[in-house]
Amino acid sequence: MSDSLWIVLLGAPGCGKGTQAEFLVSENGFSIISVGEMLRANKSKFIEKENKTIGEIISGGTLLPDDVVMDLVSDELSKIKQVSSKNLIFDGFPRTVGQATSLNSLISKFGKKIDCVLNFDIEDEVIKKRILGRYKCSKCGKIYNDFFLKPRNEGICDICGCEVFDRRADDNEESLQKRLSEYHKKTVALKDFYESSGILKSVNADADFSEVRKSVLNNLNLG
Repeated sequence: MSDSLWIVLLGAPGCGKGTQAEFLVSENGFSIISVGEMLRANKSKFIEKENKTIGEIISGGTLLPDDVVMDLVSDELSKIKQVSSKNLIFDGFPRTVGQATSLNSLISKFGKKIDCVLNFDIEDEVIKKRILGRYKCSKCGKIYNDFFLKPRNEGICDICGCEVFDRRADDNEESLQKRLSEYHKKTVALKDFYESSGILKSVNADADFSEVRKSVLNNLNLG
C-alpha cells in the first residue's frame, strides 16, 4: 500500500471490533488509537464539569463529553511518530456526529481523512452474553466466558493453572444497559453521517471469527 489508510471501527461494546483491531495491528501493520484503553489509562483524571473522574463516568455507563475525548485523542495522535505515514485505526471512536466532525477537522491538519468506516453489526442479546459472561485469568490474562468459552476444568486456567479470575467492574447488567442505550441513541446518526460520505461498510460481527476477519480484510481491500 503506497498511501496510508486511516479507518474507524464502529460497534457496540462487546461486538469484537477490538479483537479485529489487534489482528490488523499484528498482521497488517496498523497503529491503533483505542479510546477504551485510553480512557481506562486516564480513569483517575478529574473532569470538573462532570464533578467526577473519567473512571466514575465510565462505570456509570454514560459517554464522556466530546471535548474531553477529543483532547485525549489529539494527545494520542501527537505521540505517534510520523503519524501521517502510518496505517491507523480509531477503535470505538468517534461515538457521536460531533466527535466525527471534530475528528475530520483534527486529522485534516495532518493532511489525512477517514478512508473507511467498518460497522460491526450484532444483536444486543449476543452482546449481553459476551460482556456479562466474560472474565479473565488474573495471572496470564487468558479470556473466558460463562456462555461461550469456559476453562476445560472448572475454576482452573487452561494456560497457567491459576485459580483466580477477574471481571471488569463495569461488566454488570445496569452499566451495560446504559452503555447500549447510549450507543444506539447516539450512533444511529453517526452511521448515517458516514454512509452519506460513501465510506461506511458493514461487518457481520456474529459470524465465526475467521469470517469476520475475512470480511474486515475484504472491506479494506486487503484480502
